[in-house]
Amino acid sequence: MIKPIKMTSAILMLLLFFTYTGLWSQEQVRIDSDKIDEVVNTIMEEGDIPGLSIIIVSPEKTMIKSYGFADVDEQRKVTPETLFELASNSKAFTALAIQILVDEGKLSLDDEVSKYLPDFSVTYDGKQQTIKIKHLLHHTSGIPWETISKIPASTAKDALAQTVAKLQGLELSSEPGSTYEYTTINYDVLALVAQKITNKSFESFITEQVFNPLGLTNTTIGIPKDSLLLAQGYKPAFFGAREYDAPRYKGNNAAGYVISDANDMATWLALQLGIEESSMTDLIVKTQQRDTSVAPHGLLSYAQGWEVSLSGNNEIFHSGINPNFSSHIILRPNEKFGVAVLTNTNSNYTSLLANQLTNVVLNKEINNDVMVDDNSDGFFSMLFIALSVYTLIVFAYIIMAFLGWSKGKRSIAKVNGKKIKQFCLAVLAAIPFLLGIYIIPEVMAGFNWDSMLVWTPGSFEMLIYMILGVFGISYVAYLVGMLLPEENYYKSRIPKILLFSIISGLANVMAIILITSALQTNIQLKYLVFYYGLVLAIYLFGRRFVQIRLTKMAVNLVYDMRMKVISKVLKTSYQKLEAMDNGRIFTVINDDTNSVGRYASLFVSLITSTITIIGAFVYLFSISLWATGLVLIVMILLTVLYQYVGKSAHRFFEEARDERNIFMGLISALVDGLKEISQHYKKKREYEEDLSKSAHRFKEKNFIADVKFINGFLVGESLLLLLLGMVSMGLPKLFPYIPFYTLMSFVIILLYLIGPINGVLNSIPEVMRLKVSYDRIRNFLKEIPADLEDDKHLESLEIPEVKSLAVKDVEFTYKGDEKDRKNFSIGPVTFEAKAGEVIFITGGNGSGKTTLAKILTGLYKPDAGVISINGEEIPNVEMSEYFSTVFNPPYLFKKLYGIDTEGKEEQIAYFLNKLGLKEKVSLTNNEFSTIELSSGQRKRLGLLQCYLQDSPILLFDEWAADQDPEFRQFFYRTIIREMKAAGKLIIAISHDDFYYDVADKIVEMREGRSTVVIREKSLEKL
Repeated sequence: MIKPIKMTSAILMLLLFFTYTGLWSQEQVRIDSDKIDEVVNTIMEEGDIPGLSIIIVSPEKTMIKSYGFADVDEQRKVTPETLFELASNSKAFTALAIQILVDEGKLSLDDEVSKYLPDFSVTYDGKQQTIKIKHLLHHTSGIPWETISKIPASTAKDALAQTVAKLQGLELSSEPGSTYEYTTINYDVLALVAQKITNKSFESFITEQVFNPLGLTNTTIGIPKDSLLLAQGYKPAFFGAREYDAPRYKGNNAAGYVISDANDMATWLALQLGIEESSMTDLIVKTQQRDTSVAPHGLLSYAQGWEVSLSGNNEIFHSGINPNFSSHIILRPNEKFGVAVLTNTNSNYTSLLANQLTNVVLNKEINNDVMVDDNSDGFFSMLFIALSVYTLIVFAYIIMAFLGWSKGKRSIAKVNGKKIKQFCLAVLAAIPFLLGIYIIPEVMAGFNWDSMLVWTPGSFEMLIYMILGVFGISYVAYLVGMLLPEENYYKSRIPKILLFSIISGLANVMAIILITSALQTNIQLKYLVFYYGLVLAIYLFGRRFVQIRLTKMAVNLVYDMRMKVISKVLKTSYQKLEAMDNGRIFTVINDDTNSVGRYASLFVSLITSTITIIGAFVYLFSISLWATGLVLIVMILLTVLYQYVGKSAHRFFEEARDERNIFMGLISALVDGLKEISQHYKKKREYEEDLSKSAHRFKEKNFIADVKFINGFLVGESLLLLLLGMVSMGLPKLFPYIPFYTLMSFVIILLYLIGPINGVLNSIPEVMRLKVSYDRIRNFLKEIPADLEDDKHLESLEIPEVKSLAVKDVEFTYKGDEKDRKNFSIGPVTFEAKAGEVIFITGGNGSGKTTLAKILTGLYKPDAGVISINGEEIPNVEMSEYFSTVFNPPYLFKKLYGIDTEGKEEQIAYFLNKLGLKEKVSLTNNEFSTIELSSGQRKRLGLLQCYLQDSPILLFDEWAADQDPEFRQFFYRTIIREMKAAGKLIIAISHDDFYYDVADKIVEMREGRSTVVIREKSLEKL
């Protein structure tokens, strides 16, 4: 029993030994060349990396591989001898150089910088501060990160001194030694200290004390050993890496401009890992010791030119990015393994590649969906393209304006004080926006414009130029529109409405971007408030401008469309118009035109919401391509769903609109026949039942269509809620690499988008209704005959003295349904009359008397025959101008149209008295005081109107049919006599055979045919 116990104890001791020494926990190093090629080629393609070298070092093997081109244009391939800028990986060399000075006793890490640089002075909270050498090495000096923008582009001999001089009197962001803040210029200060101590240029010192002793024969600082071997630098611009020659920053050599190749970097990695020993091995180890005097930043702690991981893998690494180069080095001291990646482009994919290669070598799973926050170029490029399209559209607008002017379609407007004031106000309104653009570098990174343009993608610089160009061309377009205005009211306003709709929508997007960005930004509150206020001002002003202009345009559009319909109705002959359904005319003029105008606010919301959705998705794409693609698929499903619903619902909207015509026709008949309907209860109830059925069918059709959209909307909203759940619960599982703040941004933006998306979806049924109304108006205008379009000459038509009227062989047939074979006809009708004669038209009911009257007065166009006045054939359109009429039943307008009553006050008073209307009606400013009269009184008032119109021919249709005997006698014996004496030609439809002696001729109608009877006894003999 004792031996097993001893054996177990031995095993446990062995396990503890391996664990303690790290031998058990070492991960196996395996270099798979094919897998490495696959990973490198994939990331080079994704990251648009023109060329690179990778270095993998282990005790067993060193691998150096090169890919792509050192110069794409020259097709010069990368080789192990190709030189790259190491960017911030230069700091490890500078830190080693400082350790050499410390080891030689020439410097102490606790020394104050001012000991070597007496003029070096900085403050914190207004108080003088002391920065030590160790603070610079560990980035705890308190010097702000954004001081990188202070580094001057210079190759001067004293460039380093110029760079450090930029810090003179600087206000620190924290007390020295209290907080970690990565600041590249710290190492430039170290370089100047070394320069002062050694009395040599830093470049000479580091070459003599570091590069040469370590055998780094191809490594230099600032200037390449052989410029022909230096790779051409690139940086992102417009969805790819573009050649870029960055400015020279000699003053920043110590922090970012060591130049080396793959061969030397293999030696450097071996020295750092202790695979190769040197006299500086102990000093190298010291540079890798993390600073424990300040709190870690996340799971990292800074050493001297190196980041030290605290995640348990004991990894030491550093990344470096210059304007047109990047590098990344990873050291695994436990495994004696190191990776370096050198590229000739400014890209975050360099760090990704180094980490992926580490996983390959350590035989770990590779996550191919890792997100790299390197899509700013894509975002800037898309904005540039969008603004380019806008610029082209505006430019085309300007060209069209000048072409219109050259063709005489536009004229130069007079410049007045009001227009000058408007333009000046518009220019002043741009100042806050231009200020917002100007301070972008300071806001985003504490930079100036020179440094901002160097470090950002090439597309950013072009975007800024494009934004300024957009401002310029917009104001040019505004000025052109002001000086060469579009005469068409709608064409002149639509460009502005669309422009401000787009601007308002983009401002809406920017508001949500600012809100989500504020959760993870270091931008000062004053700048956030400024930009947020600016965005809100743009949104509110743009929305207000669009809504007011669109509402005004809608009101005018309703007016214009209504008047266009009315004008067409008035330009259509009575004969054609009479055949049309009254309900349809009423619905088009009232309901459909109102519907078009009522949806003005709908379009404001629709345009703004659409722009907001598009802009938000562009932003989401810049956050995460795959996650946004998933969201977009759901949106496409919603669109397809609504398209299907729309097709099925559109039929019901059309049917509802048809039913509306029927309903309005019934309402029109109700008003016209109210007294007949009201006479009998049963008749009234049956009519009410028909109205109810029509209204019910209209309601049901609309209801069915709405329900279809409600169902679709609820499905769509459910999909949106499921989408939110998927984003918040599923994305962390599907895309574990996405940071928490990115997920939060997704959720916030999608929550924000629910409103605009629902707004767009809810507007679809309204757009359907609008389309139905618009189509009905358009079809009505297309179908209505408007056969009197050429009647403008009637305004200046002079009516001659009528001496005779001749009707010869006039025929007319009512055009009924093709299936109706009982179309009523009259004719041929032939008779003649002279001025001063009275013609009676008689006949039984349905004999064609009223039809003949309508033909004579030009309301109907005869199918055959001729009507002539004074021996000359008169066109149908002109015939009515010769007549004054009182039809049966008469329709009175309250206002006397086309009649001048000036100077006729006595005659008017006389007639009102004679007609028994003096106490009931007065005529003031060509307007009757009332027309609410009995049928007989209305006819008498119509007789007055007929008299005042003073046409050469008078036609009375059954005027005396419902008059008292007194007024009947007054009409036949007095009125007609006076009109006859005045030389008028009088035509009266009459059944009063007692007064037939008044007529000079009687035209008797029998089943549409006429017989002329000439009376021997004339009116004068009575």
